[in-house]
Amino acid sequence: RKFYFVFDDKIKKKLVEKAFVQDFITQAPLVVVGCTDSEIAWRYGERGKNLYSICDVSVSIENLMLLAREEGLGTVWIGAFDEKEVIKILNLPKNLRPIVIVPVGYPAEKPWPPPRVSKNQAIKEIK
Repeated sequence: RKFYFVFDDKIKKKLVEKAFVQDFITQAPLVVVGCTDSEIAWRYGERGKNLYSICDVSVSIENLMLLAREEGLGTVWIGAFDEKEVIKILNLPKNLRPIVIVPVGYPAEKPWPPPRVSKNQAIKEIK
């Protein structure tokens, strides 16, 4: 996995254009782009490339988001973007694939807690 920390406003604006105009990206002082690395994933075959590497980035980003929240910062997971264009914008090498864009900053307002799934909906016991 590899993480790009973007502070450059011009690059943030380009990311907005390729992330379906989610313009709040430019308001964040920091934007993190999480990427898989095929040079690491290859040793686990197709499952490594298509699953493990994505899980690895996802778990790392989730931990970053939890830590940011603990520090009073806001984050949002952006998975909707033009992958090929983000590769060009960041000039990523061929072994890296962007999976997520995460703006990090102080929230403009206190967010409402997201709706929760009930225990019965989420858990299936096997006895």
